[in-house]
Parts: sequence; structure tokens; C-alpha cells
Amino acid sequence: MNLGLRYDAHTPWVETNNQQANYNFTTGNIDLAGQNGASKALYRGFYGGRDFQPRIGFAWTPEMLGNRTVIRGAFTISSYLEGTGTNLRLTLNAPFTPAEVNAIYNSTALPGTSTSDGIPGTASAVSCAPPAYACYAGAFLRVWDPNVQPAIADEWNLTVQHQFWGDTTFQIGYVGQRGWHLMVPFDYAQRVLLPNSACGTPPCTGPSPFFAKNPTLYSVLGHPSATPPAADATVSGTQSNGTMGYNSLQAVLQKQMTHGLQYQMSYTYSKCMSNSTGYYGAWNNALSASAYWQNVYDAKSEWAPCYYDATHVLTAYAVYEVPVGRGKLLAKDANKAVNAMVGGWEVSPILTFRTGWPMPVYSAQDESGTFGRGARANCNSLPSIINAPIGGGVGGIQWFTNNGNFTNPAVGTFGNCAPQLGGLRGPHYTDLDLSLHKDFQMTERFRLQFRSDFINAFNHVQFNAPNMGLGSTMGQITSAQPPRNIQLALKLYY
Repeated sequence: MNLGLRYDAHTPWVETNNQQANYNFTTGNIDLAGQNGASKALYRGFYGGRDFQPRIGFAWTPEMLGNRTVIRGAFTISSYLEGTGTNLRLTLNAPFTPAEVNAIYNSTALPGTSTSDGIPGTASAVSCAPPAYACYAGAFLRVWDPNVQPAIADEWNLTVQHQFWGDTTFQIGYVGQRGWHLMVPFDYAQRVLLPNSACGTPPCTGPSPFFAKNPTLYSVLGHPSATPPAADATVSGTQSNGTMGYNSLQAVLQKQMTHGLQYQMSYTYSKCMSNSTGYYGAWNNALSASAYWQNVYDAKSEWAPCYYDATHVLTAYAVYEVPVGRGKLLAKDANKAVNAMVGGWEVSPILTFRTGWPMPVYSAQDESGTFGRGARANCNSLPSIINAPIGGGVGGIQWFTNNGNFTNPAVGTFGNCAPQLGGLRGPHYTDLDLSLHKDFQMTERFRLQFRSDFINAFNHVQFNAPNMGLGSTMGQITSAQPPRNIQLALKLYY
């Protein structure tokens, strides 16, 4: 048995010169780092009991089973502070970053009042003081929950391993993980969806309760308290309110190198669920939905399969010494010249298979009137996988057809699609890589190796994810991963 204890304290992020600002939910004021009693980080640090992280592990060989069976188990707690990207940090708030500009320069001359890198400068300083909050007019406001804390991951496993014969073992076990306080980019400015009976014409919304202490600032940012609102406020917040859960059955069959053969086969049957896509997991990833929640007031609707959830995963590899050459089954009496050509070859296949990822649905419009950042479509039903060639001379595969299965939600409602659709998955992945190599023993010290590697040896087409945007091309796959790649190499070992 192994017992351990780790203490892991994450000190809050600060800016050297206190150039940070944050919106205070309690007072409704804009707090400046290190001023008027505000901390340098503008969010709390967490120390004490939750930073003590135990490690427990055991291995038990029951004598009643003949000392060929081992039962192992472990539990551990770990923590890490992920963050939500540098563009959501509090250092970018006014008054320290007075203006943000999205400008495209082609043949147009740069503006006269510009900085050395071509970004337009600010002609004159704009006051950030209440009650006008002029510097926040149309600004991109970053807000950090004062209780942001590092994510906590609880991990555990229980496995049984049995030895067959002298060189082969089989292991089966349960592996689980639970994540708490995962980072979620949070739209604090989102309005609240009200019943349609609350107003004459939907959508019916109310102002964000997060700005109840400062409706003036809310209005300056673009969300007047009147209904319907006239404009959208851009408020990107950071919370640590995400969770995830992973449960799996894992099995491993392994043979050590004997008689020129070594192999291992691993199989995993698993399910991963979460309400946090992850800030870094969302962008530039065709498999995941927006990192922002559709409705920040309904966390339950975000609970869905992880975008990297694969129900079945099978991997296997082998190393086989071809039984040809001196001392082998075939050509065991070959002379040096013949043995140099046919002896000493090894072949190593690697097989990988997994089922498809769950799919999101893109391009839905926000019909709720709440100005949410993660609008989702309506899932009226799930289509059937047809995996048929696209007609009309267009290259590719029609993975499924949207025959009214996915639509924009009705006015005054949120979409009912989950962020990831566990019932609709993309293509599975099957790949066999193959290596063939031979060693030439030149002297006791020097050895020359010829190696050939075949990546995707049988040139099996690995389809990319289908187009999941609402429209006529939804469900089409028009791209794939690279085809077979052959590499030849000579390596000198000494």
C-alpha cells in the first residue's frame, strides 16, 4: 500500500503594476486592483483543506489464487488552474486598455493618430468614472467571478490482473474520473428569458441579474433595461462552475517477448459527460460546440457527452522477429552473405480503432432575445446514417440528410439540441500502421538499421467530421485525413 499527501496551492494571478479592473457583483462598482480595499488579483485565493490532495494505492496478491492474480486500486485528487485565454484576462479592461479596434488595412493609408504598429491610437482620454462610465460605451468588458478557483480532478481505479503461463497477462478494471470547478467562459450580460405572457410580443426578456446593482453600467455596455433591448453588450466572464464525469471498463491482454513475439491488445468501453467544452477545446475544433453556454441560467441543459467521447476504443501492437536466418526456424544454417540479406528482420503492426465522436449542430440563430453567446438549434429527431456518395458530381460522402431533423428554434425560445449529440456520431476511425526494419551488426559497437514505416498501410480512407451547420450541405463530408505515407530511413547506432 502506498499513501501520499500533496499540498498544492495556486496563488492568484496578478499584474505587476496593478493594471487590472473587474466588475464587483456585490457593490456594482468597477474595482481597480490594489485600490480602495480591492485585492491585487480581484479574485480570491483558495488555501487550506481543499488544497490537501491525497494519493492512495494498493496492490494485493491473494495466496488462495496461487500468486498469479493481483488486485490493484488507487484514488487521487489533483488540481490545476486552466484559465480562459489571455483575451479574457482582467488586464484588458478599461481604463488600462481604453479601446479595442478591429481594423483591416489593405490599400488604405494608416490613420494619422496611430501607434507604431498601425493600431489607431486614442485621441483623448475618456473618463471611466461613474455615473457616466463613458469609457465602457461599446467596450468589451471582462468579468471574473471572485470565487474562481483551480479545477479539482478526482480519479480512481480498481483492476484485476492474472498471469497465464509465464509470459501472458490479462487485466480488466474500472477507471473513473470526476472533475469539479472546470473553467467556463460566462456571458454575464445575457438577459433572462421570461414567459411569453410577460409581454405582448415575444421574445420576452429581463435584464441580467448580475448587473442589478448597476443598471447604468449595463445600459452603457449596450443592454438598456427596456424591453426589447436595443443592442448587445459584450461581457465575457470567467467562472469555475463546470463539471465532468468519466467512467470506463478497460481490458489489456499483454504478452512479453518470447519466441520472437511480443504483443499487447487494449480495449476501452467508456462514457464521458460534461457541461464544459473547455475554452481551448472549443475553438478551431469542428467536433465541439461553443465554449459559451446557451443559457447561463440553466446549467442542466449543458450536460452532454464530451466532444472527445468515444464509446469503444481498441488498440493493439505487436513486435515479431521473422524466423528466418541463422539460429531461426528457416535458413538457420545460412552463410553470412545470405543471413545479411534475409536474417534479422522485424515487423511491427499497430492497429487503432475507435467509434465516432458525438456531433454538435452549428449556425443556429439566437431567437431567445437574450443575446446568448452559444445559440443552439432544435433537434426535432435524429437522422439515420446513410453514408452514401454525394450526387450531382460533388465529391464526398453524405453522412446523413437533414430532412427537418434540425431547425432554428421558435422566436422566444432556446434550442433544445444538446451541445454534443450522443445519438448522432461521426465516422469511426480505423488505422493500421506497419513498420519493417532490419539491423546490420557492423562491429560490436556499430549497428546500422534499415527501417520502413507505412502510416495507414492499407490506405484506408479516414473521413473527417461532417458539416454540422444548418443548411443544404449539412451532413456532407468533403475532406479526409492524409492518405498512406511511406517513410524509409537508415539509422546508425553506436
